[in-house]
Amino acid sequence: MLPKIGALRRGDSYLMLAALKILLADISLQTGEKWKAGSKESHNLFPKKHGSTFFSIPIPAPTPKKTHAIPLWRIVMVLFILSGALLQSACVRHVNERSLDSHVAPAPDRVWTPPPEALSRPPAVAKQLDIPENLLQSDSKWQLTDIIEVALRNNPDTRATWYSARATAADLLSKEGSRQPEINAGFGLSHTENIAPARKSGRHITGLESGLNLTWLLLDFGGREAAIAEKQQALLAADFSHNAAIQNAVFLVLQTYFQYASAKALRNASETSLHEAETNLEAAEERHRNGLATIAEVLLAKTALSQARLNLDVIQGRTQTIRGALATAMGIPANTPYDIEDLVLNPPVERMTEEVDAYIQKAAANRPDLAAQRKRVEQYQARIKTTDSALYPSLVLTNDFSGVLDNKSDDWTSQNKTALMVKVPLYKGYSLSHDALKSRQELAVQKAQLESLGQTVILQVWSSFFNLKTSAQRVKTSEDLLKSALQSYDVSLGRYKEGVGGLLDLLSAQSTLEIARAQQVSAQTDWYISFAQLSRDTGLLWQQPLEKQGDILEVFPSMVVTEKPQ
Repeated sequence: MLPKIGALRRGDSYLMLAALKILLADISLQTGEKWKAGSKESHNLFPKKHGSTFFSIPIPAPTPKKTHAIPLWRIVMVLFILSGALLQSACVRHVNERSLDSHVAPAPDRVWTPPPEALSRPPAVAKQLDIPENLLQSDSKWQLTDIIEVALRNNPDTRATWYSARATAADLLSKEGSRQPEINAGFGLSHTENIAPARKSGRHITGLESGLNLTWLLLDFGGREAAIAEKQQALLAADFSHNAAIQNAVFLVLQTYFQYASAKALRNASETSLHEAETNLEAAEERHRNGLATIAEVLLAKTALSQARLNLDVIQGRTQTIRGALATAMGIPANTPYDIEDLVLNPPVERMTEEVDAYIQKAAANRPDLAAQRKRVEQYQARIKTTDSALYPSLVLTNDFSGVLDNKSDDWTSQNKTALMVKVPLYKGYSLSHDALKSRQELAVQKAQLESLGQTVILQVWSSFFNLKTSAQRVKTSEDLLKSALQSYDVSLGRYKEGVGGLLDLLSAQSTLEIARAQQVSAQTDWYISFAQLSRDTGLLWQQPLEKQGDILEVFPSMVVTEKPQ
């Protein structure tokens, strides 16, 4: 039910009364009668109430003389306004919450069922992997250079930073266009209707208009050049960030590569330990058949064999997990068929001869992320000049050429206006001053971030340096441990076969030997990873051309320095 007029909101009443005034004005114009509030020839549509005169709307007294009919479009407009006001007042206030049920889950404890159009579908054409053909052969063994090449071709992070740098370059070229004049053209049709006072001729005028505008900023106290310089520094920061992404991608590949190589080496060591456990069981069974050992020793040897098989199963599962992680680091699916060559881990632990301060200096000069942050500081320094220039006048050259052709005249009227204007910013609500203040605060933020990053870089180099030294010492110690453990196992096995040694001594020696093999593999792997970490932290891991850093890449096995990823 529609509400009563007296119950309408104030805004709805305004709309209705405005519509009535439009209609009454048309009646007055069409009949030629003048009216005003309170005249004798008019009466009120609504009575006064509470001392308000708003509802006292004069209506012209009826007159038999009528010159023209009211236009149909005005009647439609009035009815539309009245209908909208009534519907808004009657319906909008009574919104039912059940109208939301079709868009959400039916209850808090119920799962929302997405409509078919909301379900994401896999792309019709899957992304093609960029892998050299020779590596897709079933018997191929991927070397470290092959893995790095595949990673740099398919890594989404390096692709994202590359596109970001290209977008920043386009932004710079766009900003450089501000040095040139701006030219715009426009054309269109116009229709003019003269409503009051009424005219018998020239009431409807239709015209064809066109124009050509030129605007050229000639002088702005260095603001334009500062804005271009800001984009230039942003581009340099984006390029350095791309280099940092490449170094991070290469380091991630090296890290997971040596973890996978370590897992394969541990698997081989576990297979050797399994073979030794089988040898121990055979010796125990032989002694039991000869009456020199009890059945308890045989069962103890079987338990050790089962434990060795369990360890091998765990390591084999871990090897496949790390293999998938290496594939992900290369930017390819984990189920991609590939394998790496078996490595002979022999780290050159004597190569590190420089002190930690020398590596810190190298990091300060070569870290791309540090260089990118320096360029961001320079970028915001240029932004300060840009915002400061907005506070000063600018000199602008403008030229406007326009023409008009209407249906009342067959002549084409045109004009050309050229102006050399000085624009002076007088008042903009202090926004320009606050923009300049904001740019200075942003510069302070970037300087603080540069200082923080510098401290972080020093800490990273410091940690990597001593991790590498510790790994080098572990490599030497693990080699001695493996030699002594191997000799101890051989002696214990020989004594047990001769009947002068116990099974517990043999199993203890075999367990120590297994641990020694794992310790050696872990120490060698940690050295390679620590060396790659130090190379990344100093910014020297992956620079172009590769021949300039041959002394770094040749440390890693199967690295061919002359090859360069395309």
